[in-house]
Amino acid sequence: MTISSEPLNPRILHFLGYPVDLKFFFEARPGLILWVLLNWSNVAAMYQGCQIQDSGVVCAENGSWSRVPWAILMISASHTYYIFDYFWNEPAILTTTDIRHDPFGFMLAYGDMGYLPWMYSNSFTLFLVCVQPHYQGSALLDWVGVGGWLLCMIGFRLTNIQKHNFRTHAAAHNNDPSGYMVWGKPATWIKTKEGSLLLTSGWWGLCRHPNYMPDLIMAVVWMLTCAGHKTFPLVPLGYVMYFWAMDIHRFLRDERRCKEKYKDDWDKYVETVPYGLVPGLF
Repeated sequence: MTISSEPLNPRILHFLGYPVDLKFFFEARPGLILWVLLNWSNVAAMYQGCQIQDSGVVCAENGSWSRVPWAILMISASHTYYIFDYFWNEPAILTTTDIRHDPFGFMLAYGDMGYLPWMYSNSFTLFLVCVQPHYQGSALLDWVGVGGWLLCMIGFRLTNIQKHNFRTHAAAHNNDPSGYMVWGKPATWIKTKEGSLLLTSGWWGLCRHPNYMPDLIMAVVWMLTCAGHKTFPLVPLGYVMYFWAMDIHRFLRDERRCKEKYKDDWDKYVETVPYGLVPGLF
């Protein structure tokens, strides 16, 4: 077994002829799959009426769907689809910040396995399992959750795939995206001195990071779905605070990295697309 000296993408098992990229594997495989499994395990615990007592976990003899609120089904289903969409559009992962720029250090190694599946599932589905008295939910919040999640998921996928398709088209034409259409019009872009293309039309003409807000709002939607209880959803709120801090920190890192990389071309890009996260506001 050997490990590549490349810090961004350490690889092992070279003797197989197709080495395993550790960062890509841990980014896209065990943690995300475990997140889904933990969610549905919590749904099963509700179905079986499992409760934590002094003697351990005690479950009812027979399962019943009457114990399972719509909130936990919606959250588990939306998380599952979120991961399914991630894998379905797997080539787009290769253009994300984690894969292209972040080294496979503690943040990604621990975050992917030691933090992500547990924090993301415990903050919502395990909260709904453990909160007392038994979580009943609210039909209004359930519908808000479904509608809000659908809008966010559509926005998240459309923004990400728009940039990915633009880059893929350019790569297939010797880094020349001429003729590529966005929203029925010829795409516009800025070509930097080092050769990168900065898309300035479509979603990416409205703000520089349009794929961040759907993710941020989605976290709030999941928290609201857990709010139909007399107990304040402090644990889901904790997830929202963490996720917003993480994504805004990533946004600032992206801005700083791009400024250092593109220099004057980045200033021109910021002038062309002045808003960072929210069109017309910020």
